[in-house]
Amino acid sequence: MSARHVRFPGTSWQEIEALPQPPQWTVQRTIFDLLDEPVPSLADPFPRDDPLPGAYELHLPDASVTIWYTLAVYQDQEVISIQHVRVDT
Repeated sequence: MSARHVRFPGTSWQEIEALPQPPQWTVQRTIFDLLDEPVPSLADPFPRDDPLPGAYELHLPDASVTIWYTLAVYQDQEVISIQHVRVDT
């Protein structure tokens, strides 16, 4: 792969901006880290019972936040698409 890019389709960026400051910073840092390691050990295939290739759920226990994202290849580039971000309740 020559490069990785992050996309924020739909309202995913607004979901991140709506988080309180400490979890927001954690999510932003984690998304930046995905550029180096797109499938960290904490990422689980999603949905668990019938995983789609390239769909992941990443739970950040320290921030009590979960990020759902996809990873795909397009024109020799890996594209990480942040689909949904939610505070765990």
